[in-house]
Amino acid sequence: MITQTNKSKQWVQFLVRWRTAVIACAIILSALAGWRTVLTYANLRSDLEELLPESAPSVAALSVLRSRLPGLRHLGVVVDTGGPQNLKQAERFVDDLSQRLRNYPREMVSAVQTDNHREQAFIETYALQLMAPDDVRTLRTAVEARRDWEVSKETGALLDDDETAPEIPWQSLTDKYKTRYGITDDTGGGRFVSKDGRTLVIVVRVASSATGYDEDQHLLDRVKADIAALDFPRAYAGGMRVGFSGDVPARVEEMTGLASDLGISSIVVMLLVAGVVVGFYRSFRALAVLGLPLACGTWCTFGLVALPPLRILSLNTNTAFLGAIVVGNGINSSIILLARYQEERMKGLSPIDAIQMAVETTWRPTLAASAAAAVAYASLIATAFRGFNQFGWIGGFGMMICWAANYVLVPIFALKWDPMPHQGAAVAIGVRAGPGARLAARVVGHPNWVLSFCVLTVALSVVGIWHRRGTWVEYDLSKLRRRDSAVQGEQYWGARMDDTLGHYLTPTVVMAPNAESAIAIRNRLDEYRREGKAAGLIASVRTANEVLPEHRAQSLIEAVKLKGALTPAILSSLSPEDRARIKRAVSDTALTPLTSANVPDLFLAGLKEFDGRVDRNVLLFPTVPKLKAATWNGNTLMQFSHDVREASVYNGEPVAVAGSLLLASDIVSTMRADGQLATTLSLIAVLVICLFAFRSWALSLSAIASLFIGVTSMLGSLAWVGAKLNFSNFIAMPITFGIAADYSINLLRRFRSENNPDPRPALLGTGGAVALCSMTTIIGFGSLLIAKNRALFSFGVMAVAGEFACLSTAVVLLPAALLWKHQRREKQLGRQRIDIVRDTKGYTQVSE
Repeated sequence: MITQTNKSKQWVQFLVRWRTAVIACAIILSALAGWRTVLTYANLRSDLEELLPESAPSVAALSVLRSRLPGLRHLGVVVDTGGPQNLKQAERFVDDLSQRLRNYPREMVSAVQTDNHREQAFIETYALQLMAPDDVRTLRTAVEARRDWEVSKETGALLDDDETAPEIPWQSLTDKYKTRYGITDDTGGGRFVSKDGRTLVIVVRVASSATGYDEDQHLLDRVKADIAALDFPRAYAGGMRVGFSGDVPARVEEMTGLASDLGISSIVVMLLVAGVVVGFYRSFRALAVLGLPLACGTWCTFGLVALPPLRILSLNTNTAFLGAIVVGNGINSSIILLARYQEERMKGLSPIDAIQMAVETTWRPTLAASAAAAVAYASLIATAFRGFNQFGWIGGFGMMICWAANYVLVPIFALKWDPMPHQGAAVAIGVRAGPGARLAARVVGHPNWVLSFCVLTVALSVVGIWHRRGTWVEYDLSKLRRRDSAVQGEQYWGARMDDTLGHYLTPTVVMAPNAESAIAIRNRLDEYRREGKAAGLIASVRTANEVLPEHRAQSLIEAVKLKGALTPAILSSLSPEDRARIKRAVSDTALTPLTSANVPDLFLAGLKEFDGRVDRNVLLFPTVPKLKAATWNGNTLMQFSHDVREASVYNGEPVAVAGSLLLASDIVSTMRADGQLATTLSLIAVLVICLFAFRSWALSLSAIASLFIGVTSMLGSLAWVGAKLNFSNFIAMPITFGIAADYSINLLRRFRSENNPDPRPALLGTGGAVALCSMTTIIGFGSLLIAKNRALFSFGVMAVAGEFACLSTAVVLLPAALLWKHQRREKQLGRQRIDIVRDTKGYTQVSE
């Protein structure tokens, strides 16, 4: 029988005496912290950069990019024509919509493109200045030879009447420079239309490179409103559809989906937690007794981390669901406390004696269990990855703050709203244990079968883990976006736009300190391109030298000579298209020195800075086929990032390189390093807590064994179903360590307090409460299973798998092992008694 200490009595008496002041303080803190929690959740951010530390190279480079360049972000309006028969109507719609888009404020939209007419005109007009002097000289020499041949033919001076006219390399040089500048022959009249006539594209360039979600949503809403105002598709042709791709809709899609998932999950968590609490305690009053302290603890958690020095004022995709997780995990200590209170009330104790006994018998094990969960979360603090780091701070504080709130407020509310005021005579232990605990006790009664099944499970798990070695990490980041994006969202329409345009719109930008360094880096990167380095992803390397070549003055001299060499006879021998093209290339405009003012904005995007400079940046464009096949592969991204950064060095100093590919690469590499660190720290911390949670090596080692078996079973089951680790679900590993320790510590502490070698009474006494703790935690993590974001969904899968595995080891395997040990000891004692009796009888017979 456990006696109440003076400290527990004094604590409960203090709470009763000062309950009004305590409740008033809780209300004030909850109001202030609750408002801060609302503001934090209103500031959701879905950008990948929010997951990385500000010191990460790709994040630091983005800051440099935004300080030097206008926006490189874009919105693609992608029209499904419904078939080539509707192409003319689709073009009419594109013209109507683009006219409206061009009237948008310049601070919102910097350019609208429906075709590449201006770019083609620029290339054809300034073709000779863009050519290398040697190519213009070759062309001029060929024209002069052709002219001389024409003159000789007319004067009869040809030595051989069958001598053919010298070839002029129009076509080879035209093809060479068309390829260099991305100009292709198409059947769309220069429009952005697919070869099959089923896709038509408008490219809208966004003015700012740092536009927030609200601005993106406003731009997308305005475009949708204009489409509706044009009465699309009814006013054009039936069967047409429109979708959106690019940076703007991607952000809006992820944020809108995240907010939707968050709202639905919050409602689901509240309803399910309320349902299981009422079902377990058979009292609606239990909701108030448990819910109010939990709300206070959860709100105070978010309020505390918002204060300096942490200042966590926003949530990212990894931390958005932490509220539900803190609720599901933070309620555990109050469940154990209230369950013990009910148990003591069933024994006939008064409310005040029952709550004193409940506090006395549960505060140490729940504190140890909450501390184990807290350090499991807190292990993530040591990481630089913000997606992990913030999770660690919020989760770690949340477990301890909720524990404190529970042991301050639950005793007060339990006495005020006794969940079982009409209980009369004492009730035997086990009657209120719940069907789950009673079933577990019956299963535990067959320890040999349980242990055999455990050995088989662990063996299969080890085989599965060994079989999956080296293939655990998910490198295909496209599989971590929203499930519906590839079906009808940005991924779907983005793929159609890339196929139509034939090139990737957003380049990787190398921001060199000066023109000299830009040329040096450009040459190295072009060499890498030719050698197939950077994972073979580099399709082209572009600097200002491509559109404003340094040699253009020399080329212009040769162009003037070429114009003088052209004769009416030569021009008349050309096709009408080539004749028009040549006349444009030697016109007065074409032979005027080329400046940046003549270059279309598209060719200067990523090059022209706020101060007008165009000579410091280097642009890398990936190939679309390789982009589709390998860009979202993490190993490919890391190779690309490594080689690009290796080449982007000047005077021994690294140059800032910005782009989405490098951002994704940094996420993969940081996750790999920080995930291993967090897992190791969590394991060490939880093992230390297990060792000091008991004054018994046997019990400590039992808790540790339960932990390892639970985690091994979790990983084994995930290995066999092919689940993979990613930047979101990696944190389920350290968290599972804390969960495993939580349940086993609570059960073993109750087992020791019963002072009964048979673990089944302890299981019946606290097993139901532990199962309820697990159920609420499963609900918290399980809320992620409704998320359409596949990264969060995978986190939910791994966390729920860990819950089931750790609960099973705590309430079935661990008691079975203790019972097996007890039965084995009883058998040994029985054999010893038999041997003693036999020895005694034998001695008596000898004496006789």
